[in-house]
Amino acid sequence: MQQPRSKVAIIGAGHVGSTFAFSLMTSGVARDIVLIDMNQGKALGESMDLNHGVSFVRPVNVYAGGYEECQGANVVVITAGANQKPGETRLDLIKKCGLI
Repeated sequence: MQQPRSKVAIIGAGHVGSTFAFSLMTSGVARDIVLIDMNQGKALGESMDLNHGVSFVRPVNVYAGGYEECQGANVVVITAGANQKPGETRLDLIKKCGLI
């Protein structure tokens, strides 16, 4: 019996997003992993790096894409965020975003 293909879209290909993609890839849970980032070159580079290890895990398709790739995804994970500057607190980040 063929297993259904699960697709995970990860928005943000920085440290957290790329690490999450690696963990997801090695777990064998997802068959398709798409990395989406404002910096398309970053998403492409991270997906290329991850593809170097796909021969050691269950079949998985890791690639970079745009927001349109969220269509048909079973899960969308948002890891994008503002970088914290030295001396800046998390409350400062929230104020910068206008949330408080």
